[in-house]
Amino acid sequence: MRVAVPTDDGVKVSRRFGRADSFMVADVGLGMIVECETRRNPAGSRTQEPATRKRTVPLRDRHLLVADALADCRVVIAAFLGDKMRDTLTQQGVEIVITSEGLVDRSLALFALAALKDESRVDPDEMEGFESLDEPDGDAPDEFDG
Repeated sequence: MRVAVPTDDGVKVSRRFGRADSFMVADVGLGMIVECETRRNPAGSRTQEPATRKRTVPLRDRHLLVADALADCRVVIAAFLGDKMRDTLTQQGVEIVITSEGLVDRSLALFALAALKDESRVDPDEMEGFESLDEPDGDAPDEFDG
């Protein structure tokens, strides 16, 4: 099964899904990670030169660019996903797992072991002990990230 995780540095899970620089894409087998590759995000925040970073592509098309880049993935692991991105990926049959796990390799390893909990399906009363997804530096995800 092919799984994608957004990342800016190859180490940490990016909290800005649609604007992440890249995606770590892994082939995951039962209890193991078979192969990994890094894919550039065609709609990432650092993909274009600063002078051309302005939104020249309509927001809906940017969602489609990301979805197309991950078309062969069955699962996306993310810290946050907005409604438009969620709808686009879901329409393509992609399962979405929301996690507060901060490291890409740990997220993939836990997923391979069927031990990564989808926090979007957790009862709020059971959330004690989970880290908050709020960004302290004001770099909170926006609609495109989700």
